[in-house]
Amino acid sequence: MLNDLTKRLYSEGWTRDNHPDFVYWGDYENFSFKWEYLLSLVWETPCGLLVDGRTVAASDVSYGGIWYCPENGNPVIRCPYSRRDCDHQVGALAKYCMCACGRSDACYEYEKSVEKVEKDCETESQAKYLQITGGQYCACVVGSNGFKPGEYQIEFDPQHCIQYGCKNETCSVTKKKRDLSKANVYYDIRREWITRVGLIEDRRTALEKGCKVFSKPVARTDAELWLARRKASYNPFQNRTVIDPHVSMEDRRQEYFSKHHRSWPGYDYFEFRYSVENIRIEARETRDLLQDLRDVADGLEVVHAADQQKAAAQAKRDAKTKRESDKEKKREKNMLKSFDDHWNDPAWKRMLKNYFGDRFDHMVEAKKDEAAGVNTQLDMFSDL
Repeated sequence: MLNDLTKRLYSEGWTRDNHPDFVYWGDYENFSFKWEYLLSLVWETPCGLLVDGRTVAASDVSYGGIWYCPENGNPVIRCPYSRRDCDHQVGALAKYCMCACGRSDACYEYEKSVEKVEKDCETESQAKYLQITGGQYCACVVGSNGFKPGEYQIEFDPQHCIQYGCKNETCSVTKKKRDLSKANVYYDIRREWITRVGLIEDRRTALEKGCKVFSKPVARTDAELWLARRKASYNPFQNRTVIDPHVSMEDRRQEYFSKHHRSWPGYDYFEFRYSVENIRIEARETRDLLQDLRDVADGLEVVHAADQQKAAAQAKRDAKTKRESDKEKKREKNMLKSFDDHWNDPAWKRMLKNYFGDRFDHMVEAKKDEAAGVNTQLDMFSDL
């Protein structure tokens, strides 16, 4: 599709090889304005605001079968007032707040320009943001997606503060002091199994203590507000627990079979359920040894989440060490075989020496002695 600039130049007799200096061959069939020429142009919005050429230099939009670009004399810019109900906007682009401009012969004046309106809106927006937050960043104060410049809305949620790691000593929303000391939300998980094989029924209860909600410590104020919100929104008819525990895939699998089938391999009857209890906020996990002993005396299996995590991490490190050791043993075995087969081959000498290091010379001497029959083991029944 040819743009208006190309059509005009063709009508004036210009060709691809012979054209004015202010244009260049932009693509396979069209001319385009050069950058320095675009900067010298002045455009005007339908409402009378002047537009600097730099603003529309990269404007190239195709929408609704119409090509909006400087070469067609209708580049589009975003409305500086972010209005969607403007009568001057193109119907197809109104929902995007896009406004089509036209060429202007007037001299560019900043006081009557789009750039000044945008700068004033930005200044007003910054002033309102500073008025709300007091000059500090707040994740709960969000903009209006650009469609209402200068307008901000407050979406107060402690989860935002935790996610962005807010370090403001005074909350921008509540205007209250914040306790920035590190803490976490801890809870215990009680798991219960009821199984039956024939007529023999068994009940088993395990208590996992010290489970953490957040992987890293957060500000104590954020933890308190987060937990208070969860408790306030808790509905026993909609929510199972106040917080969503970090349960394993095995727990979910057992819960599914217990709920829908009441069965599990090896049992005639199987029932499993878990619950969250003892929710608290602490700087670090505290352990009550006497309470643990009392729980064990009552028949509970007591474990601590931190111990399980450490054991899992240690098992992972041990497995990694074993893999590396097995890999090294296998490599040593392969290199020894390569040495036995190619110890006298000059092409292999450098590689073998790099691997065995100082052992290489001794190994070669041993091979030479072995080939010469020196230090060979004698038969115990041979004559000395």
